[in-house]
Amino acid sequence: MVMRECFNIYGGNSGLTESIIYWNPPKNKKRNIVVYSGATLGTTLMGNIDSATTINGKPIKIFTAPAIVIVRKGLAGKTKYIASGQFTINDDAYVIKVKDKYMKEIDVEWFEKNIHCYIEACITSRGTNGTFSKEQFLDTNFTYPSMIEQKKIVDIYKSIDDLSCKVSALCERIKKLNEYVIEGATVFQKEVGKLFDIKGGNSGLTEEFIYNNQPIDEEDAIVVYSSSTDDATNMGVISRNSKLKGENIKCFKGPAAIIARNGQAGKVMFIEKGMFTINDHAYVLTVKPTYKKTIVLEWFVDVAEKYTKDCVTSKDANGTFSKEVFLKEEIDVPEYLLQKKIVKKKKCLKLVYSKLNLLLKVIEGKEKACVGTSADII
Repeated sequence: MVMRECFNIYGGNSGLTESIIYWNPPKNKKRNIVVYSGATLGTTLMGNIDSATTINGKPIKIFTAPAIVIVRKGLAGKTKYIASGQFTINDDAYVIKVKDKYMKEIDVEWFEKNIHCYIEACITSRGTNGTFSKEQFLDTNFTYPSMIEQKKIVDIYKSIDDLSCKVSALCERIKKLNEYVIEGATVFQKEVGKLFDIKGGNSGLTEEFIYNNQPIDEEDAIVVYSSSTDDATNMGVISRNSKLKGENIKCFKGPAAIIARNGQAGKVMFIEKGMFTINDHAYVLTVKPTYKKTIVLEWFVDVAEKYTKDCVTSKDANGTFSKEVFLKEEIDVPEYLLQKKIVKKKKCLKLVYSKLNLLLKVIEGKEKACVGTSADII
């Protein structure tokens, strides 16, 4: 059979704009209708509208769940399952409903999970300019497993979604925990300039220069950081023997900290090990040799922004970090062993966070595998 034997596809409301929604709020709960559009299929909606709303003298089209909303243009083919209640849509989307005679044979939620293996061939082009062809979709061949099998597949999806939500929530909690600054009793106070050395980067170290000075092998390669990069990204790699204006580029070795001079002014990043270099939008901070058994640099990086934020000229994107002001800041230094314990705890949190994110990717992979499995059943 083809899709049109089992499903009806309905168009949305032309002219259902944000202005119409704004001027027609629901009069009461019974008249409350949720509004979806092609651009709001994720966690957001266009809003809510009164069920008695008219557009150009005609009552708005209202649909009853269970149903599937599918984007007609723009992010063409993206879908959302509507489990219950009444809703409406604008003309950027369609509503797919199972015909009455097949309601006991086709589970709408199951179909939404498997619809994408049919949709792909019905989109005119990829990207944000794609258009979903309703007629081509309705003429697509379609078969389905038993309702018992469909329900089993839906239950698997629900279990995966539930696990994904729990892991995501745990990730968020750990992320917030890691943002907390752990402070201990102060053993002594001292100016930054007496505890640390701070050096500027390379003027002229542009993307073009990096491109033209690629390393000849792994040993020759060093990472390039800037004020706009973080521990997840960098500007790439460059030959450590590169020359700027006839002089060797400045190279640095971890452990070290990078402080953004402008852009994300005052932001601090820890480089645990390895050779690296920076452009002149950042500084490199290292512990003076006489204090290496007194200051754990990784601990300081965790608390550094408490001090650097007062050394930035303004709080917007045009702010500039003042090295001179920072060097005069008084640092509260706790006991050395306590610093090490704090670093150890933070590393544990980061490790757990990293593993949970990896688990999320595995879960997403399992969900895709389920799509493949159920498609094979079809």
